[in-house]
Amino acid sequence: MNIILKNIFVLIVFITFDLFSQNSENFLRAYFSINKDEIISNLKFLSSDSLKGRATGTKENDIAAKFIAQKFSDYGLIPPGNSSPSIQKYRISGNVEDLHSPEDYFQRFNIIKTKLTDKNYLKLKFELPSGSKIYSFNYRDDFIVQAKSIFNNIKINAPVVFAGYGIDKGEKNYNDYLNEKGDKINIKNKIVLVVDGYPQERDPESDFSKSKKALYRNPLRKMEVASELGALALIVVSSPFKNEPPFNIKYKSRLEAFEKQNFSLPVQTTSSIPIIFISENVAQQIFSQSGKSLNGILESIDNKLKGYAFEFENLKMEIELNFEKEIISTQNVVGIIEGSDENLKNDFIVIGAHYDHVGLGYYGAMNRSDTGKIHNGADDNASGTSALIELAEAFSIEKPKRSLIFIAFGAEENGLLGSRFYVHFQPIKPLERTIAMFNFDMIGRNEQQILWIGGVFFSKDLVKIIEEVNDSTKFELLYNTGLLNFASDQAPFLRKNIPSAFFFTGLHDDYHTPSDDYDKIDYDKLERVTKLGFLSILKLANSNFIPQYKELSFEERKMLVEHSLEKLKKYRSEIKQIGVQEEQ
Repeated sequence: MNIILKNIFVLIVFITFDLFSQNSENFLRAYFSINKDEIISNLKFLSSDSLKGRATGTKENDIAAKFIAQKFSDYGLIPPGNSSPSIQKYRISGNVEDLHSPEDYFQRFNIIKTKLTDKNYLKLKFELPSGSKIYSFNYRDDFIVQAKSIFNNIKINAPVVFAGYGIDKGEKNYNDYLNEKGDKINIKNKIVLVVDGYPQERDPESDFSKSKKALYRNPLRKMEVASELGALALIVVSSPFKNEPPFNIKYKSRLEAFEKQNFSLPVQTTSSIPIIFISENVAQQIFSQSGKSLNGILESIDNKLKGYAFEFENLKMEIELNFEKEIISTQNVVGIIEGSDENLKNDFIVIGAHYDHVGLGYYGAMNRSDTGKIHNGADDNASGTSALIELAEAFSIEKPKRSLIFIAFGAEENGLLGSRFYVHFQPIKPLERTIAMFNFDMIGRNEQQILWIGGVFFSKDLVKIIEEVNDSTKFELLYNTGLLNFASDQAPFLRKNIPSAFFFTGLHDDYHTPSDDYDKIDYDKLERVTKLGFLSILKLANSNFIPQYKELSFEERKMLVEHSLEKLKKYRSEIKQIGVQEEQ
């Protein structure tokens, strides 16, 4: 039996059991409208040298957006908002109808490009009986900044509060924001100083050491806690109990990362304050001038497992950070297919893929030596964008009961800014009626049988749907959280508790390099991934079922990842251990 007849046979079996469609002819036309030739044509254009890597804010990025919008228009997708049709025409099945202009499909937004200048300083001012003492410290030598999603210049002059390890909800009700008496300490409009790490870190058998909570290890999570409690900034010092490299070596990579240009939305989507990493020299001045011993305090915390928060008397810290700023305009491309069922059409499924890439490598390039060269981004993410276009065509033929929102996200490579803008500021349809999100990013490389599904640690229901329809494509489905949950445009949806699935065929040596070109794509595999996406979305879109958002336990995640790694061994002789802690 040849492959086409075999696929038809499998599909007819599905139709017999009424899994997808009441109209077998439309279903088959839609399924086979997803074809390799169209994928190749679209992908070659999107990843061509003429588009120069589709960097956000460039005219080439706009050309890519208009190309996608034209496809949405050709397939009859409804543009968002109240846009009026142009006088242009298009032809579907021999009928000439009105066409919307490509710009009607644009969801425009601005981002801010910032770069930290050299005009930054940190000062300590002690008001002592003998008079004032001021200590000044140099950026790079004694402190560095991690100012995520912050774009305005910062000038802070405030008291300093010590809050242990910066943990508000730890093992056995441990809380660093309590003082020795067990009372909560007020940190509103103050600077919070915390120690990197967690209590009893030297004991591998402690409850803290065994826990995988990101809060214990990740300064970003500690920053979020301090910010929610009203702090102005978070100061982080290394633990004196750990044998770590000197300050300038330990934080070299962070220093380089945050001296590069950064991107953010004009309005913050999360509560964010600057994180300042300080050297042992700065910490010594703070504690010695205050008559405190950091070592003694941490020993007490380890022994008693109780908070030791306090405000440094007679101390104020002054921090000034200055940024260069540039506003960049870009857009998401959005098209809607309204559901065919009078009731279910008010439920929405988002189907997404980002169409931007890193351009000439001035940001996002894997290798500095490639800066200035065209990074075509064939797999990342012309592959997912081509799948999105094919899915739009397929669902224009086989319209499901529920409504579909197709989004080609912009500015993903700048920090998921297009999807963050959609979720936080301008959802086309209410998020409370958005029952699921399917995202396609880098789906054209590596072993033919392997397909990673991300986001599934937050919804077993989506896993079940994808696995049920996988009989037709027969992928080896693998799962992982650290790499996949928050690494692409499904992340903002997950953070809104919307079940989301991320289709991904894995990293490779050409990732974010000029050699990620169209001739390295496995187009047969890309077609199969797209068809699996079509079947999965259609199954959900034609049912009354609403998938639930529910986080798996650590043990459940661990089992799923270990099972995936075992399956992966069939295809790779050497594999790296993939952890289950979330990438933040």
